[in-house]
Amino acid sequence: MTPMTRKQIFDRMGGFVDGLFLDIPKLLKPFLVRPRQIDRASYEREMDFYLDQGYVDAPETFFRQPDPIPSWTIESETPYRGGTCQHIRYNSSYEPVNPDVRPRFLSHQANRTGWLVRWTHGDPGRKTVLCLHGYMLGEPNQAERMFRVRSLFDQGLDAALFVAPFHWRRAAGSTAERGIYLRPDDPAMTAECIGQTMYDLHGCLALLGELEAGEIGLVGASMGGYNAALFACLSQAASFAAMMVPAVSYTKPMGPDSVRLPFEPGDALRLKIHRVWEFHSPLRLEPRLPLDRLLFIASRGDRICPFEYVRALVEKWGRPEHHFHTGGHWLIFNRKARGRAWYSFLARMGFLPER
Repeated sequence: MTPMTRKQIFDRMGGFVDGLFLDIPKLLKPFLVRPRQIDRASYEREMDFYLDQGYVDAPETFFRQPDPIPSWTIESETPYRGGTCQHIRYNSSYEPVNPDVRPRFLSHQANRTGWLVRWTHGDPGRKTVLCLHGYMLGEPNQAERMFRVRSLFDQGLDAALFVAPFHWRRAAGSTAERGIYLRPDDPAMTAECIGQTMYDLHGCLALLGELEAGEIGLVGASMGGYNAALFACLSQAASFAAMMVPAVSYTKPMGPDSVRLPFEPGDALRLKIHRVWEFHSPLRLEPRLPLDRLLFIASRGDRICPFEYVRALVEKWGRPEHHFHTGGHWLIFNRKARGRAWYSFLARMGFLPER
């Protein structure tokens, strides 16, 4: 047997830690998630909608943009390192495309109010990095640390945080409902959550324009990487898109085969479920941003956002700039190398001076 290299050992260690994170939800699932109650005919009708309307075959036709720009107000302003931190609330007028999903989707009142957090120097035209957070995250203080907002700010950039639907103040009421964004037993709801994400993200870029922001680039981590990559396939409104340890497909580790439905779906319906669950993946689309405006940073041992999908997307898109490092999703061994790649990319994009 060939001995493992140092890199392979680090990848195994990173994957092992990811495995521990994956095991916790499995243990808690019976206590936290109420099994979905729906009959087979109703479930299949929800799947058929996306197939019959052609969205599964042409994913770009599913997504909508707000018109006009959503109404907004600055809810609060606090001092931040010589500038201000603003909490901006706006009205999300998104209505699910699928009429069968619409009533339960819109019943979550808190999700109809969107939130954008902005760290700004206060002058017009300042280039801005818009951060897209991961699943079950979105709290501003956590995001400020994760995306190194202070460093970006101190180097002259403004930064902002886009809060995804059903996260932070947009979250549904009970603990069990707060994971509603990604529910493998409810592909229709997840599709509409991602539809609202793209809808609101379009609106937030326009909103930042009204606030006189300059060029806006996207950086997304984990689920936020999925959303940044998807947005890059739908719009050229952002100056660039950087994907950090991104999700690319939700098929693993939490796809439809990981849950039990209240009926036996059979092979034909199971195929429909998978097609609806996967149709909005960036793997199904091509980027509208130029390749030299894209960046991927991923871990070869990642099991939360499996590396195999990231590598497949990089190859499919023609190999834009990418950096594949050792470790996993959570256990990272070379943060300095990742930081150098990110700041070098920002310089190449004209957001920071060349070093």
